[in-house]
Amino acid sequence: MKLAIVPAATINEPPPAASSEGRLLGQPTASDHRPPRALFFLTIFLSAFLLFQVQLIIGKFILPSFGGAPAVWNTCMLWFQALLLLGYGYAHVVGTFAKPRVQRAVHISLLLASVIFLAALAALWGSPLIPASNWKPQPTDNPVWKIIQVLSVSVTLPFFILSTTGPLLQKWFSIARPGESPYRLYALSNVGSLLGLLSYPFFAEWAFNIHQQAWIWSAPYVAFVSLCAAIATRLPGIARPVADSPAPRAEAAQIAAAPSADPSTAKPRHYLLWITLSTCSSVMLLATTNRLCQDVAVIPLLWVIPLSLYLISFVITFHSDRFYQRRLFAPILFLAIGLALRATFVGSASHVFVPVAIYCLALFSVCMVCHGELARSKPAAAKLTSFYFMVAGGGVLGGIFVVLVAPQLFRGFWEFEIALIACGLLLLAGGISDPRPEPLPWAIAAALIFVFLIPQASRYLPAQLHYRVLNSEYFSAAVAAATFLSWACARHLRRNSLAASAPARARWPAALACAFLTAFAIAAYLRVQGEVQASLFQGRNFFGVTYVLNAPEYIMLKSGSTLHGLEFKDRSQRHNPTIYYRRASGIGLLLSNYPRTSMNPPRGINLGVVGLGAGTLAAYAQPSDHLRYYEIDPTVIQLSQGAQPLFHFVQDSPATIEAVLGDARLSLERELAEGRAHDFDVLVVDAFSGDAIPVHLLTREAMEIYLRRLQQPSGVIAIHISNEYLDLAPVLAGLRDAYQLHAVEVQDVTNLWVLLSKEPAMLQLANLAERARPITLKKSPILWTDNYSNLFQILK
Repeated sequence: MKLAIVPAATINEPPPAASSEGRLLGQPTASDHRPPRALFFLTIFLSAFLLFQVQLIIGKFILPSFGGAPAVWNTCMLWFQALLLLGYGYAHVVGTFAKPRVQRAVHISLLLASVIFLAALAALWGSPLIPASNWKPQPTDNPVWKIIQVLSVSVTLPFFILSTTGPLLQKWFSIARPGESPYRLYALSNVGSLLGLLSYPFFAEWAFNIHQQAWIWSAPYVAFVSLCAAIATRLPGIARPVADSPAPRAEAAQIAAAPSADPSTAKPRHYLLWITLSTCSSVMLLATTNRLCQDVAVIPLLWVIPLSLYLISFVITFHSDRFYQRRLFAPILFLAIGLALRATFVGSASHVFVPVAIYCLALFSVCMVCHGELARSKPAAAKLTSFYFMVAGGGVLGGIFVVLVAPQLFRGFWEFEIALIACGLLLLAGGISDPRPEPLPWAIAAALIFVFLIPQASRYLPAQLHYRVLNSEYFSAAVAAATFLSWACARHLRRNSLAASAPARARWPAALACAFLTAFAIAAYLRVQGEVQASLFQGRNFFGVTYVLNAPEYIMLKSGSTLHGLEFKDRSQRHNPTIYYRRASGIGLLLSNYPRTSMNPPRGINLGVVGLGAGTLAAYAQPSDHLRYYEIDPTVIQLSQGAQPLFHFVQDSPATIEAVLGDARLSLERELAEGRAHDFDVLVVDAFSGDAIPVHLLTREAMEIYLRRLQQPSGVIAIHISNEYLDLAPVLAGLRDAYQLHAVEVQDVTNLWVLLSKEPAMLQLANLAERARPITLKKSPILWTDNYSNLFQILK
């Protein structure tokens, strides 16, 4: 995504000599009325800062309403990319074809319209950015289009205005000060962008709730509008420089020295190269964000890290040609490809920072290569506008591919691997076509990819060639090292005799690396296909990838790396509750011992369950019980209640069972409005074992809804908080204290349940009392609300 990034073809060139004031025809003494430099600098900085802040504010707000899925942020990114492209188009058309007075009138009108727009929203919603409750999604809404709809009515106009600022103000700066280079504004805008990104998770998210963030953001936005309008009102007309002015000669000399000084060199193949490189880096950005959120958590911090790396790579590569060298980044990229694909297919260390570091290395390597190649191929000034459009257009295409096309085309999150391999092939194509290739870096790249290729490819060797040692990088690393050293020695001995034909002969290491990478891609594809064929089911939708694995004795329901259910194939055992729901677990002890016959009048349990999974809790139901599941993912419902279900807990249960499709909290709230109150004896909230947890199910407002749906005082809320990366106990302790509840935790092997009730006797049932204990806290209690939550506080 190309956010507030306006790459400059001559960013690394010295500014042309300043012309003397009063040397413009028809403008002898008007220089004193030009906007001061500081006004341009402050406006550019503020616009870039606000551009990134508003994305994070609105993204965090809408995330809970769509189940906390990683696709929420990527959908937001797609919409922002489209708006950025429109902003570039506006800046090009207005700045190129309109007279200065028309530019002033049009842009000031839009600036004022955006302020009026925010004021109207504040009056209508009580907040300038945060939509009212009637904009929450309904169960039948398409989540992608609903997100775009919410963004359209909340932030589209101010975001569009901010996106035009970079290119338009650079244009105005060159008009107001024709003897000075406008490209210094580019570096300043990137400083503002990074500060806007990093300040959100480390300051704004901690210090203010979501509505306060929206109001605080609006104040500097009004200041930005005032500054931008001040520049526009003082914008002078475009005057023709005097023929003997030194500035035009200096500028002409700079353009002549540019890598692609002739505008005619921007041919269709250049356009294709620009849009391909931009698309590749955009896909990698969104795919890495998807991967991080899937494996860790959906939090603004993990949105900021990839976007910051992406932005930093753009700044580095366009600041100077010295910082991107193919001979350096070819080995780095191939190392990143090997590590990232190994982490994908084999797994990595269990510590959270290891996969994060690997994925970030892969993203940064791809962005450095793609943006470095963009910088190498940037055109002369006459074609820069086309260059901007191609770069922004590639960002939009990447977003469309990840958000709209990939979920329909793939069964898994495979665009990450596709972008990695595609970038490697693009780099190799450049290396092979280079008229002066350097063989050494490509030989290192080939050796690195060979290290990771052998373990991937060994499984496809004939049975008689299967050796355990082949499955380890230690073996292939030794082979690769020996091969590389042999080649280096041979090259040293023969370098003089091959000097005449070196350019032609030096291309073979790049071709060898290309062959190894292609083989690696084929091995990875075969491995993915093997995993798909070994699965009873695999599907992908907006909420993630769901698959059912077929083991010899049982089948398993998984989403990403999280296990959601397990059922034995043996009919005599398939009714047994498993994994988190074993009879020795907290929920197992509660449901097995919850009093049924002592109620007046006698009746079964009314059980509400947030999160269907494999439907395992139905194994505890008796004929008089009633179960009501709340599930946001339609695929999961089909696996237990479809025409041919793969899991049979629900189908075989003697109880009355129904499933409600949609976000659980919104469904519970809607049923309250319909008159369903105090109808559950036990409410189970089982939505936190995965890594993309729905925060809105753990807030004070959510607990109030749960309590209103619960029988009082005997009702029990059971919350499953087993999680690899997040410690949810402080949050539940905060809710316990806020509502004066009694709470205990039950640890069973690796699963952890917390039970809450207003009646302490319900937490001391037979068999449960001896296992229950007070909540273990490693941090102080934390109370989350709909306006304030911060997953960074509870990372383990």
